[in-house]
Amino acid sequence: MIIQFNPNKLSNQPFFMELLNYLYHYQPVTLREIKNQFPLQKNIDKLIEEFVKVGYIERSEKRYRLLISLVSDPSTIDLYQHFFIESDSPSYQELLERRFVTEMTNSTNEVIIIEHTSITRNDLTISNYFYKLRENLSLTEEQNRLYNLLGDLNPEYFLKHVTTFLLKFVRREYALQKRRNIFVDALELLGYLIQVEDGRYILNMDLDSEALVFCAKKD
Repeated sequence: MIIQFNPNKLSNQPFFMELLNYLYHYQPVTLREIKNQFPLQKNIDKLIEEFVKVGYIERSEKRYRLLISLVSDPSTIDLYQHFFIESDSPSYQELLERRFVTEMTNSTNEVIIIEHTSITRNDLTISNYFYKLRENLSLTEEQNRLYNLLGDLNPEYFLKHVTTFLLKFVRREYALQKRRNIFVDALELLGYLIQVEDGRYILNMDLDSEALVFCAKKD
């Protein structure tokens, strides 16, 4: 089966992937065969024409076949790239084992938060959480716990508050937060803080105090 990562607006439709996987197994096929395979699909002629125009599939002698390229070398992929890969291939398994680095910055201060994730973005990180909200992707159980705490919060607003709190660790080993604070709770849920006493926290990240870089510990 073909799997897609980082779809665009056109390719982020259920019918698109259904069509691609149908063609992957049965190409080349006629338009009549496609319509017989997807009898309930609306505007099928228009959609197929759009897929042809952007180069996802090709039409030749009234038959349709795939025109996409499947990834064969996972080392060339970056986290934000739109690509297709065969789920049963060794390349896909290799891709799942790769780790990617993300950086979060904000306009309030010069703090940089570095995190690590897989290509699926299922790891519990700040970057993955806001990426999935922005792209309307399903959250994991752990990410849903973060959603229950924060909701659909503005990323810049969130980073303003969490980085301001993280800066306390530049000059001291402990940071205090006596009153309930969802931003501190979020950092604790992410595993970036450890509460050692009531309202007393230590940092569970690698810190470069001069560069103001807070790096999540690798798995």
